[in-house]
Amino acid sequence: MWTGRSCPGCSTPGWRKTAGNRAYSESQPGTVASVDPSAGAGHGALEMGRAEWESMERDRFIDSLRAIAVVAVVLGHWSATSVVWETGRIAGESALSTVSELHYVTWLLQVMPLLFFVGGFSNARSLRLHKGDYLSYLRTRLTRLLQPTVAFIVIWLLLGLAGQLLPLPQPNLLERGADIAALPFWFVGVYVVVVALAPAMYRLHERWRWRVPAALAVGAVLVDVAVHGFGVEAVGFANYAFVWLIPHQFGFFYADGSLDPIRPGVLAGAAGAGLAGLVVLAGWAGYPVSLIMVPGEDRWNSDPPSLPLVAVAVWLVSLALLARPAFQRLWKEGGWLQRINRVPLSMYLWHISVLPVAVGFLYPLGFPRDPVGSVGWWLWRPVWLASLSASLTLVLLVVRRFEVHPPPRPMPIESAARRIGPASFGVVLVAVALLGFGVTGFNGITADYGEGLLGFTLNPLFNTVHLVLGLTVLAGVYRSGRLTSVVLISALILGLIGLMGRETGIEVLATNGATATLDLVLGGLGALAAALATRSPVAMTRNST
Repeated sequence: MWTGRSCPGCSTPGWRKTAGNRAYSESQPGTVASVDPSAGAGHGALEMGRAEWESMERDRFIDSLRAIAVVAVVLGHWSATSVVWETGRIAGESALSTVSELHYVTWLLQVMPLLFFVGGFSNARSLRLHKGDYLSYLRTRLTRLLQPTVAFIVIWLLLGLAGQLLPLPQPNLLERGADIAALPFWFVGVYVVVVALAPAMYRLHERWRWRVPAALAVGAVLVDVAVHGFGVEAVGFANYAFVWLIPHQFGFFYADGSLDPIRPGVLAGAAGAGLAGLVVLAGWAGYPVSLIMVPGEDRWNSDPPSLPLVAVAVWLVSLALLARPAFQRLWKEGGWLQRINRVPLSMYLWHISVLPVAVGFLYPLGFPRDPVGSVGWWLWRPVWLASLSASLTLVLLVVRRFEVHPPPRPMPIESAARRIGPASFGVVLVAVALLGFGVTGFNGITADYGEGLLGFTLNPLFNTVHLVLGLTVLAGVYRSGRLTSVVLISALILGLIGLMGRETGIEVLATNGATATLDLVLGGLGALAAALATRSPVAMTRNST
């Protein structure tokens, strides 16, 4: 065993390899996840990475926490959702709008901080496995994230188009499904950026330790003061970084073993402090009680993220660490937690999509539609949840193939350093597209009316264009010998879209002047990335096995 602030042969310090279950492989038993060798390290680096990967044990706490958090998200959304089906109309209704007592339940069920905590651990472990090499790390993490996501997008774009073109009876369940299917995309869009920032954030973690989450918390406070104290709503988007990076940094501390010496009493105190913070913020500072968006309310804690989510991150992460032995005991080889860990992202992405499926099955059979919050409504919830669970299980049997991770394969890359700029440009385009889909859904692909996001208007075609450009640039980073041309063409397309839409927008993309300006900025970033790609520092070549 080796311990301490650095690891032999590893450019990412702060790791401790043990015989326990801390360092682990995210790949499924019997497989090797996609691993790229360290730049310039040659054949031996890949062999060392592969051997290290195969020898790593799974962290049962992290695996259990990931699975339980995803289940909590899914069951929480399903339980709080009631569907109104009237003649020619179908709509969703949230129980949070009717049963105010449920707002306090969100203090346990708003588990997104736990998923960012798990993500911080996984990203830190992946950095270590890739010897700190940014491009190989980024490729592995984005493959895991984008492979099931892009499959989801392609399927729903086709279904959305079918819902528009086919003469389906009203209410059109397929069309409604295309409207709501992408609601989970806010997390995926934010997390793509978090993955790209993780190496830089880990370097800050190594140097500044607890000062990093403290600084992020101060940033969240300042943004909240600006938004809610002075009405400067435009800066609210910054809290998507400040707030969600805090539990991600906590994941770094767990990954490097810093949280191991903390006694249960201290963890209980931290959990109590987080809970007390929630009470103070909701009771005296004017924040809403619910940590999940409540339709009809003027102010939400999650859009944009605000200080109560920082408090719940401290509360839930501390509580989870306190219960770590129980989480570890829950894990059984071949058990339900392991099965969920094979498809966590697919389960998260598709859980909203099955709502119309369950409605289409239950409502024609006379499923009772009691008022939300009534005794009858509660009594029929188990049937509702069972129907949704069965529907999601069938969907996962089809789409689970997209979360299979390939073994290492040859990926020679020359002049790796000059490709980091283009890779960052590609990540930004993909994030813009994913966040856009989260707003527009997959209906009205070329609609001339755009959905609004931070003052920008857009439609699914706009998102599709940016996704294709982003994926093309990322593919060029790893495969193309003409990277500069790929990046420059993408930048020119964005610049052209921006110039054409400056005055009145582009009808087929549903853009406005603000969106046109965004594309001009993105085009400028692309031009800068292309310029960086033309520079040729010391060549770094990855060799295959």
